[in-house]
Amino acid sequence: MPRSPRHLPQGYSFHITLRCNSREFLIAKGLRRDVLLSVFARAQAKVPHKLYGVCLMANHLHLLIRPDDASQLPRLMHWIGWYSAMALNRLSGRCGHFWEARYYATAIAPKDHKRVLNTLRYI
Repeated sequence: MPRSPRHLPQGYSFHITLRCNSREFLIAKGLRRDVLLSVFARAQAKVPHKLYGVCLMANHLHLLIRPDDASQLPRLMHWIGWYSAMALNRLSGRCGHFWEARYYATAIAPKDHKRVLNTLRYI
């Protein structure tokens, strides 16, 4: 059965969570974090967006993103997941899946400033 499409309202920000495969601690080291930050910088050229917050944990990451076109969020996250997995696997000599599953996305309304601040505090 196919996955149901995501609800991606225009103008909204999205709290994104992406977790390492098998909950392994794969992004704990400094160089891997630098690679991820460069991936986020390169992603701007692929799909225009605003990146408001980033938190890189040892086995997952959080992002607060507002894409210029909300319908492009899946394309943006596909590219980030693919490119970061390729770069990080190459760096660590691994092969196979780097990320556990699809990203989790929670939509945040443009006028919901309290929720934006709470999300930034959380991440």
